Amino acid sequence: MQIFLQEKIGNPALFTGRKRELYNLLHWVDGIKTETSKSKAIISRRKTGKSAVMQRLFNILFAQNDQVIPFYFEIQKCALAGFGQLGRLADG
Repeated sequence: MQIFLQEKIGNPALFTGRKRELYNLLHWVDGIKTETSKSKAIISRRKTGKSAVMQRLFNILFAQNDQVIPFYFEIQKCALAGFGQLGRLADG
């Protein structure tokens, strides 16, 4: 698989143990194509692989180039006040 977004995991061969999660997300993406998927949230404690799963999903979808345009946006650690500022910026 070609890597378009550098994955934090490093060597892609080190990505293991998340087949079920990736399968579920890829099934969800298939629903996006037919407009049957709803929003998803990935919630877990820190350092449990959430970013690694999303980076791998991005690379799979980008390589497939099949009706879904992936994007990856990482929010760095910031104060709650920072989220309020983001909301005001979005409102114009």
